[in-house]
Amino acid sequence: MLATRLRSIRSNLVTAAAFSTQPIDSNDSPPQRFKYDAPWLHYYTNHKHPDVMNFINGSFQHPNDANMKFSDNIECSDPSTNKVLSYIPESSSKQDDASTTPSSLEQAISAAKGAYPSWSSTPVQTRQRLLLEYAHFLHKKEVREEIAYWITLENGKTMGDAMGDVWRGLEVVEAATRVGNDMMGDSLQNLSSGLDTISYRVPLGVCAGIAPFNFPGELTERKH
Repeated sequence: MLATRLRSIRSNLVTAAAFSTQPIDSNDSPPQRFKYDAPWLHYYTNHKHPDVMNFINGSFQHPNDANMKFSDNIECSDPSTNKVLSYIPESSSKQDDASTTPSSLEQAISAAKGAYPSWSSTPVQTRQRLLLEYAHFLHKKEVREEIAYWITLENGKTMGDAMGDVWRGLEVVEAATRVGNDMMGDSLQNLSSGLDTISYRVPLGVCAGIAPFNFPGELTERKH
């Protein structure tokens, strides 16, 4: 949600008919709009509500662009009004037997595996600088207010509670900037006669995290 200055991609009627399972609205229905630009939303010409795109390999992927297949759409609603805000494509783990195209989930895993070798060999100081830049970005008032807006809209929190969630997430990022200390291993000489032990902390590889809904800001940062 942080890359808000990019423009959302639009699609045509053919794409909507082929890839979206949400109900078709009349052409007179105005599209759902929000206070901030949302590059992760894809608008159709005949739908009032946009689809949420997956973020894979550094960009937001639309089903048509990535040749992905979705089995269904999940409604994302405003808890305070119960009105639909957007639809989230239910990314499948398997395509049909006749398809040779990897599913959206398989594409995400493949992209993460591809990034693993270079990221796992990135020096600790470089990782710390990236986290410091990220923390500096989150400190901007306009950024914190925008994140709180989306949390309030999708989770039903008050603005004050949502802002507190944003601050807790920022504190998690700040704590992570001391990653150098956390990545230090251990060593012990003469554990036994002529035996020394050494342990290393190394990246495990591709993993998945599910953030609970009650603190989406803080707990999402913890998963990262």
